[in-house]
Amino acid sequence: MNTNEHPSSILIVVDPAQETPLALHRAINSAKLAPPLVETVKLNILLAVDFDNTDTSASNSAIHRNERWYEEQIMTPLQNSGVEYSVEMSWSSDWYGSIIGASKRHKPDLIMLPLVSRLKPRERIFNESIWRLLRTAESPVLVVQPGSPEERKVILAAVNIQSHKPDYQRLNDLIVARGRRTALNNHGELHIVNAYKDSLNYPDRALLATKTEVEPSRIYVTAGDPDDVIAETANELNADLIVLGVRSRTSRWRGNTSEKIITKVNCDVLMIN
Repeated sequence: MNTNEHPSSILIVVDPAQETPLALHRAINSAKLAPPLVETVKLNILLAVDFDNTDTSASNSAIHRNERWYEEQIMTPLQNSGVEYSVEMSWSSDWYGSIIGASKRHKPDLIMLPLVSRLKPRERIFNESIWRLLRTAESPVLVVQPGSPEERKVILAAVNIQSHKPDYQRLNDLIVARGRRTALNNHGELHIVNAYKDSLNYPDRALLATKTEVEPSRIYVTAGDPDDVIAETANELNADLIVLGVRSRTSRWRGNTSEKIITKVNCDVLMIN
């Protein structure tokens, strides 16, 4: 997807083992709040159980869903939304493969993934399947947090301008472009944060303002660990959305910064690969 375009197709992952389809409800409510910038937005719903994070024993009541749950949580909200949609189900134990397969079929501009429970700071939020998805998905992945703001009035884009590696610079451009478009689509403000650890490698603030076309008062260059700096800045701004970069890796799926940030903020996080 061109990050300067408004999403016209969204793949929404619904885990039926979770009581409330958080990502689906967020997508519908966001569609009502956002200006009608495109004629048609299609929601592609994938019902698939994340077996790695779910108690699949028969004694787990959340494993059983009846027609009433399906009608109340899935079909009625979709029908009332007035948005074009499709619904499909997967019985595969390969949760990652189910999402990637659906992504190839629908070619979405955005994948929405729910984060249902807030864990202790030292505990893992993402399993290997989720990290593999974040690092290989061709579309940006929006991690939806419980109780997070639904409006997109304050968007915080996290960049690393001091790196001269071409892949980092390209990722910076994608992050800023997506953040700017989200702000424009929602009549919001784009803010930029850049953390650094080494004073000898201090980010060029003037260059950052020039490259991002964001006024200096909305640019934050702060010393410290990236997760602390980004989270603290987001909380001080009461950010509605954080836009982060996730680098593709084939040798190691896991990462630490993104997970740490999610445990420290109350807003949604958009991952750009």
